[in-house]
Amino acid sequence: MPQASPSQPSPPEAATAGAAKIALTYAALSGVWILLSDRLVQALAPDPGWMTGLSILKGWVFVTVTALLLFYMVKRLVAGVASRKAQLRTLIHTIPDLVWLKDPQGVYLACNPAFERFFGSRESEILGKTDYDFVPKEQADFFRQKDREAMAAGEPRVNEEWITLAEGGARVLIETLKTPMVDQSGVLVGVLGIGRDITLQDSHSKERAKLQAQLFEAQKLESLGRFAGGVAHDYNNMLSVILSNADLALYQMEEGRPERRHLEEIVKAARHSAELTARMLGFARRQPSAPQALDFNQAVADLLPVLGRLVGEGIELTWQPGGELWAAWVDRLQLEQVLTNLVVNARDAIQGPGQITLATANWTLRERDCADWTEPGSGQYAGIQVSDTGSGIALEVQASIFEPFFTTKPSGHGTGLGLAMVRGIVRQHQGALQLETAPGRGTTFRVLFPRAGTEASAGAVQP
Repeated sequence: MPQASPSQPSPPEAATAGAAKIALTYAALSGVWILLSDRLVQALAPDPGWMTGLSILKGWVFVTVTALLLFYMVKRLVAGVASRKAQLRTLIHTIPDLVWLKDPQGVYLACNPAFERFFGSRESEILGKTDYDFVPKEQADFFRQKDREAMAAGEPRVNEEWITLAEGGARVLIETLKTPMVDQSGVLVGVLGIGRDITLQDSHSKERAKLQAQLFEAQKLESLGRFAGGVAHDYNNMLSVILSNADLALYQMEEGRPERRHLEEIVKAARHSAELTARMLGFARRQPSAPQALDFNQAVADLLPVLGRLVGEGIELTWQPGGELWAAWVDRLQLEQVLTNLVVNARDAIQGPGQITLATANWTLRERDCADWTEPGSGQYAGIQVSDTGSGIALEVQASIFEPFFTTKPSGHGTGLGLAMVRGIVRQHQGALQLETAPGRGTTFRVLFPRAGTEASAGAVQP
């Protein structure tokens, strides 16, 4: 086992030992001087008159030598203390973290330049004052409470706090370590604080958590997509048999027979199921895609009559085409599916009279803009915005609205595939999607598709 290092003497013990060493050295030199100088005087001055003069001279020489010796010893002692103090001050001032020391009453005793930037004052202006002289009362109360907790615990305490630097006005997240300080007798003399800027680390942690959530979402959607695609294909094969036989039976059945009504209901239900299958295939990204350079304004204008019938009476459908709109690289049928789903959702969110607004515009996303969008990528896009004056989407629901089969509608009113399909189509076209909503303040969906002829559109041809 390694041997324990010898314990260092305490500061009082070290001071006593140093003083004793100086005193003994002084006493030894004084004794030798007195003994030798007396004998020298006796040998040189047998005459009493001469002896008196030499004794006086000996005294002055003794005083001079003693003063020089004390000056040398005290100079070394003070220089050593000053050097250690300078080294400690340089160390504290070099640390990039905020460092400060308060007494038990919260009065500042010392701080470093990094802490000066927090209060926007020099150390000489901070010493002797408290937090209440520099920050609002609520923040000062918080600082004081954390001081008391560290002093009461008798050990370090860590907490995080947002502060605004008086110098520059930057708002940073600080991880603060507060440690009670006691003297050799165990009496509390103050609280040492060290604050480290962890704003960037906090940002990185949030970004990492966001990326992990996106990865999990992508894996979940991929698994559900495979399952939905497989089920949809098998289901579509069975529907083809049902529709073929039902159509054949209708063709061979005479008009006016009561059985035709039942067959027509079978055909109607089968065709509705076929639409559901198409949606599942769209979500699974197995539906054929034929994107082309499309005039958004013309495509939406052509679809307005259908959308108007979907909205019904009591809700106003407003169309605001954008000027000089870029051509979008998108599959027309899938664009119609996106608009139909968004308008139907907007209609269902409006209780009573209301308004749904369709608007197109050009969008240019930069790297720093992508954090506000789903499925983002920097570049140029043609986009459409669908806004409603409905009830909005609750915060706890917003994280789930793009999940397959998730719906807030009553049973029998929708499959929950609408927004999942919208997201799948946007992803397939390498577009971008954004939701803006608040309970009681309506909802806005923005859907962007790559501008025709750009690099993003070149990668969105086929899944």
